[in-house]
Amino acid sequence: MAKGYWIKQVSINSTDVFIEYIQTVIPWLLSVGGIIIAKDISQNSDLNEWDGGQLGVIVEFESKSAAQNAFDSNVFQEYLDLHGLGSDVSLSIFS
Repeated sequence: MAKGYWIKQVSINSTDVFIEYIQTVIPWLLSVGGIIIAKDISQNSDLNEWDGGQLGVIVEFESKSAAQNAFDSNVFQEYLDLHGLGSDVSLSIFS
């Protein structure tokens, strides 16, 4: 069976949301079988503290169906809604 992938980019302007995103979403992805195979962080400035920017990741799943199920899960959708990130996320799912 072909692997499934997320290509995701999210804009995060708040330091607190950025830290929480890293501490919450990344472990959750691992718990649902996602493996981060590439990441890119682009900050708006060269300050030592996060002042907003983009987080991009490529996540591999066992199948396209598993990737879609992770995206559609209540946990992920509620997290996006809770932090108002839904409109700031660009995500493609493919196999």
